[in-house]
Amino acid sequence: MDGIKRENVTEIRIPFRDIDMHGHMHNAAYYAHAEAALSNLWRHRPAVEHEPAYLVRRSACIFHRGLRFDDPARFTVTVAKVGGSSVSFAVRVETGEALAAEIEIVWVAVDRGRHQPVQLPAATREWLAGYLS
Repeated sequence: MDGIKRENVTEIRIPFRDIDMHGHMHNAAYYAHAEAALSNLWRHRPAVEHEPAYLVRRSACIFHRGLRFDDPARFTVTVAKVGGSSVSFAVRVETGEALAAEIEIVWVAVDRGRHQPVQLPAATREWLAGYLS
């Protein structure tokens, strides 16, 4: 953990509550921490009038190395792809110099009333482009 503050990076130490009986972090905890890191980035988006709701369309995780209690972990969020109504986020989970996991989270923008897909707002699309990997 380098201590440099970036809005797309969240650094934590793995808490005991996330550890399974084998001493590794629960699989679901990787998603929980990745979503928290994504929320930390998302709060910096530009204000948009009549902003759509965003729903998870898909998520996937590739595990490379099991994290353990009190391991330092860095969650780095980038944008893998910006579609018409969707955005794909890539979250790298690292401990020290080792890659622990790669998580993909795909959101789709939907109309808040009808829950039908809508186009990403232009301001949001431009902001997301700054995080393309």
